[in-house]
Amino acid sequence: MPWKCPNCGRDFKNPHQAHSCWKVDVEEHFENKNPNVYATFERLMEKVKTLGAVRVHSVKHAVMVRSTTTFLAIKPKKSYLSIEFLLPTEVTDFRIHKTFRVSKNRVAHFVILEKPEEVNSSLLKWLRDSYASVTK
Repeated sequence: MPWKCPNCGRDFKNPHQAHSCWKVDVEEHFENKNPNVYATFERLMEKVKTLGAVRVHSVKHAVMVRSTTTFLAIKPKKSYLSIEFLLPTEVTDFRIHKTFRVSKNRVAHFVILEKPEEVNSSLLKWLRDSYASVTK
């Protein structure tokens, strides 16, 4: 049964799910960062919004993107974006610098994006699959 946090108003799949209620404006994540970081974020969000209905929550250390549940976490760093997404199976590719199994049916994948051009068709396929895996 879905649960809404009484403090921050965010919706969650499970009652009393651990989370941070600390909200920040998206733009705050990009203060004192290389301008390419925000340009990459804008390109990524432009493409992610074509996947279907998404909601964006900007919390203390990340921008979380969800449909029925979170499928993408975006963590702005000084000169790049670190993104994390979930897939049903492990994908091996030189762009994926780390993976780990979070459950029987989910593998977390980590990718670093340094410039907008890196938001390409292969990345979008992974994000489309991640989106589809949580909207079933």
